[in-house]
Amino acid sequence: MERLKKKYRDLSLRSAFILTVLLTFCIVVALSGLSIGACLGLRRYLLPDSNEVYLTLEITDTEGKVTKTSNLIRLGEEMTSLPLFYGEENGKRIIENYDLSSIETNITKVERGYDMLSPKRKLAYRGCGVLMIALPAFLSMAGILFCGFFFYRQKLNRPLQLLSEATEQIAARNLDFHLSYGAGDEMGGLCRSFEQMRQALDENNRQLWKMLEERKIVQASIAHDLRNPIAIIEGYAEYLQMNLLTGRLTRERLEQIAANLEKAANRLGQYTESVRTIDRLDEIVVSRSRTSIGDLLEEVCADFSLMAAGEGKKLDAGEIPQGTVSLDGALLYRVLENVFNNALRYARETITLSFELDEHTLTVTVTDDGNGFSEGIPGEGSRPPSADEDGHCGLGLMISRRLCRKHDGRLEISNHPAGGGMVKIIIGV
Repeated sequence: MERLKKKYRDLSLRSAFILTVLLTFCIVVALSGLSIGACLGLRRYLLPDSNEVYLTLEITDTEGKVTKTSNLIRLGEEMTSLPLFYGEENGKRIIENYDLSSIETNITKVERGYDMLSPKRKLAYRGCGVLMIALPAFLSMAGILFCGFFFYRQKLNRPLQLLSEATEQIAARNLDFHLSYGAGDEMGGLCRSFEQMRQALDENNRQLWKMLEERKIVQASIAHDLRNPIAIIEGYAEYLQMNLLTGRLTRERLEQIAANLEKAANRLGQYTESVRTIDRLDEIVVSRSRTSIGDLLEEVCADFSLMAAGEGKKLDAGEIPQGTVSLDGALLYRVLENVFNNALRYARETITLSFELDEHTLTVTVTDDGNGFSEGIPGEGSRPPSADEDGHCGLGLMISRRLCRKHDGRLEISNHPAGGGMVKIIIGV
């Protein structure tokens, strides 16, 4: 029975409706036939032959004797003789057939068999005739109602209820639910599409909240990092106001103050440019193309080797994978450059690059031999490291992380077990 119910649920709405109508029609026809047959049987029981009538005759023979008789005959039947009852002899009825052509007859009354029934039997007979018309009509109406109710209950009621509840949940801004309806019909497909829409809305909502939280973190970080250069500028301004008129400031001291003020101003400019860069990240569109990953990574390693040599350090690159993948080469280069520049600032002597390519992802691991992330590893949604003495405000890794997410990937930050920082760049290819 459960298998039949499942097959019926998996039927399309059209097929299920046609099947329901056909089955209901067959049931109505069968029940109507049974009810009509039962009524006909009861009528035959009450009146075996409705064509039989009672004929009452007065017969006058040649001697003038008049005999009155009543006989049961069939309508349309030709009568050539008539049985007459003359009495009983030795307990037997004496009946003789007379030739009607030789005697004079007068028809005094013709009564149908129905007229000879009792009042109760007449009522039952008429009731059967009414039921033979009323029962099929009633069964037809009942079949239509049953067909509609059954189809709605089995195919529409549950999915409509689930969709209504899901709509109310979304209207209440609640996406933390699951819509499940396992039927294989159109309503099941509609529920699955609705569930996919809910998942997309939930994911978009999570991404939106993540972006808002990230923006708050960046704003808080910038506000925190701006305090130092602003405090420096305010301090030097106050110092100059107090000492310029006294004439105690030497030329060397003024040059030192001017250099410090310029350095603080440059840091403010770097902070402003970082904020602009983060604001423009949402406008970046990933433009994938078929790219030779070997050629791209060889170019990257050549550029990074020159950059490392310029800082008096060395780049150690692992084996470069070969093959053609679908990615945005410019975006990948930008991420690698940000991460490499961060490693280059803190490495003592060597920066290591290793590569891993599988069917779906490209992983590039950048490791330096510096002190690692001393302020704690900045994970997803955490505050970026504060600015260092060179004015780097610590937003490069956050920018790289957002670019990786745009390329269906992620950025993993940790400290290497042997010491130094380690950053894994994972992008979808």
